[in-house]
Amino acid sequence: GQGPRFGGDIYGYESDPLGSALIDDFYQDDGYGIPMENPYAGSDDDMRGLRRAAGSEYGLDVVFIGDSITEQRQGTSMGRVVDDYEGIKEVFDKTFTREKGGEFEGIAMGIAGDTAPNLLWRLMNGEMPFGLNPKVWWVGIGINDLSIKGCSEEVVLLGILRVVEEIQNGNPDAIVVINSILPVRRNEEGLLEHTGKNHEHEALKKKEKNMMDNEMDKKRSHEDLWPSIVSINEELSKFSSKHHGVKFFNADSVFVEEDEHAKRLNLNLMHDAVHPNVAGHKKWNNAIKKRLHEILKDGN
Repeated sequence: GQGPRFGGDIYGYESDPLGSALIDDFYQDDGYGIPMENPYAGSDDDMRGLRRAAGSEYGLDVVFIGDSITEQRQGTSMGRVVDDYEGIKEVFDKTFTREKGGEFEGIAMGIAGDTAPNLLWRLMNGEMPFGLNPKVWWVGIGINDLSIKGCSEEVVLLGILRVVEEIQNGNPDAIVVINSILPVRRNEEGLLEHTGKNHEHEALKKKEKNMMDNEMDKKRSHEDLWPSIVSINEELSKFSSKHHGVKFFNADSVFVEEDEHAKRLNLNLMHDAVHPNVAGHKKWNNAIKKRLHEILKDGN
């Protein structure tokens, strides 16, 4: 994820000279071509007001940022069009583009393979410019930190929270929604964990046995991610409940089925072990839409 990725040809979001004009009000040249803060420009509240004015030009309700799961909503992977994702883009546009019948206006900015540090770099280098001021930032990141990089739960958690901090620093009036890390398929049946009266979390026991027998790679593979995902999501939920302007959205309600014996990933909603298919995105979008109504209209 290198380089600013703002451009009308990709996101339909054109740079606005209004943003530059507003910045000029707050910064002045020091005589050497280096901008310095204008001490006569006004207060932080003034700057927030100008940010809101600039952002209102685009009428964005929500910006989705993340990895390949977010990039699916653009119909691409690594910036290249993927035929299998065309339906996902259509579903997203119908939900988050008012011109196409959506109730909200939103854009998706995802890059396949990105981790939390990659996303943080993007936000600090062009993807959160002055004037991009949506009401809600929807963050979906973390699975690549676990699977590709093999990071610990603690490192993944800190990485996600640092992204949230950066967004709040840049857009203090916006709501940041942390989407739970989605479940990944562990086996052909979609079994995630055993539950019920006499459960011993068979999947976790198997993971521990395999590690003792040195049968597992040092980096995490899909089949052993679920306990880590659960742990990270629990901590993200706790953090969100204690911090103003931060919400947590648990997508397990969309992708996980539970009965008295087990929790299972609904494989009918998955394109592969990690990525939702069109049906999965459609159900997920509907759940997101409901939550956005709660956040934006009821103030929850």
